[in-house]
Amino acid sequence: MKEQLNYTYIETDVTGALLVFRKQTQNLVFASLGNDKHFLLENVKAFLKKNGKQDTKYDLQELKDREEYKQSIENYRICLENKMPLPSHTIPFEFLFGTEFQHKVWSELLKVEHGNVVTYGDIAKRIGKPTAARSVGRACGSNNLALVVPCHRIIGSNKKLTGYKWSCKLKEQLLNNERKNKLELKKF
Repeated sequence: MKEQLNYTYIETDVTGALLVFRKQTQNLVFASLGNDKHFLLENVKAFLKKNGKQDTKYDLQELKDREEYKQSIENYRICLENKMPLPSHTIPFEFLFGTEFQHKVWSELLKVEHGNVVTYGDIAKRIGKPTAARSVGRACGSNNLALVVPCHRIIGSNKKLTGYKWSCKLKEQLLNNERKNKLELKKF
């Protein structure tokens, strides 16, 4: 089976992002951050080879006409420029890739409220695998929907920031901006 995926690259003052949409559903299925379009594109091609379904060949094509994805792309750009994660309803997305365990972890991450943090162990308990904190960490590191699935809200058991696929500096900025906006929202 052949499946078409469409990609586009956007640039902001903060960083760039490669966004991949599933043509069939028009949902975002992959989002990666970085300033090197070529590197990100090669990365997604390697990812598709390694993580695609055995019976599916992916046809990755650059978006020529962004119109059908215009709102999703603009919402992503706004959040990126403001170093804010995307509310999950802002862009239609789906977990096209990943294991059942990763999907459980990512779904649980979507429940962590804006401006809050939890530990890897907390997520492990929430999904019924209390001893799987390290596996939760690996699932966070495998998150391929940057800013949509808020893996930046997960911290170490020592309550300190731990690794983040797109840099600990960005993770810290995202969390600080969330806390700031949460405080501002409470003022009104």
